[in-house]
Amino acid sequence: MISGFTVILEDDILYCSDENKYNSFEIVLFVEKLMKFFKWRLRNICFKSKKVGKERIIVEHVITNAGQNLFFCVVGSFSAGSQEAFKMLKEFRKQVNNQYKDLARLKFASEEPTFNQVINLIVEYLQDKYLEPLEEEIIYEKPNDNGQNTILYAGISAQGLPIISKLYDKNLLMTLEKDKTSENIELFTSDLSAKLATISMNTLIRTKTKIKEIHLDDTVNNNSKKVILFGNINGYSIDFIANGNFYKIKSIFKKLKSKMVLDSAFQNDFSGDLRPFKHLKYYLDEVVKEFDQIY
Repeated sequence: MISGFTVILEDDILYCSDENKYNSFEIVLFVEKLMKFFKWRLRNICFKSKKVGKERIIVEHVITNAGQNLFFCVVGSFSAGSQEAFKMLKEFRKQVNNQYKDLARLKFASEEPTFNQVINLIVEYLQDKYLEPLEEEIIYEKPNDNGQNTILYAGISAQGLPIISKLYDKNLLMTLEKDKTSENIELFTSDLSAKLATISMNTLIRTKTKIKEIHLDDTVNNNSKKVILFGNINGYSIDFIANGNFYKIKSIFKKLKSKMVLDSAFQNDFSGDLRPFKHLKYYLDEVVKEFDQIY
């Protein structure tokens, strides 16, 4: 159930408890590049494969006084609503901080031979402490979060290349201090689509799994919850960014995917020709209208 622990500072993985999970933790770095678009903090990433099943990286994302991104992460077969998994993660961060009081000490110590030995002892303690509580935990779905449920973006990509992208909340540009001109919207949407396609493609290449979910906190907008969902149809990736209650967002995303899976555009490999996919914007617009009416 618990597969690995890591500590990441910016682009540097300072510690990884299991080298077999190193590639999975690298995906945090690709998501970190996406978050530079916004003032969001990463909470967890979910993967799925036929061999392993579902695995989730849960994250304590710290922005240091110097503006650097510090991540404490644990990967395992956790549910999105697991309280025990996040208690274990918080204790992991606390135990590491007890050993290394500030960022300078942590970074310096990570280059010393004894660093892995110290963190390994912490990891062994946490695995023993939380194995049974995690196995016995009963997960309850949370009721609707306060605030509005809103679809922000939807798109389709193939082989790491964006095919269709549509921005539904132009206020996202405000975090970049960009005017809402048609040119800025087009550039922003294209760049966002490319970053999502890169995350999807690199997850498949590096981990041999498919990325399913990324959960984030919006630190500017009253700590509202953001979720990015990825769906796979015959090698094509559907990308979906929304704000609000995860379970309601996931429900409407499943409806979108069930409609698209029947479309003939997904039956052939992507050749670079965008024309067969233009009509798919209709599905995106319709599901957004339906979401607005229901939620």
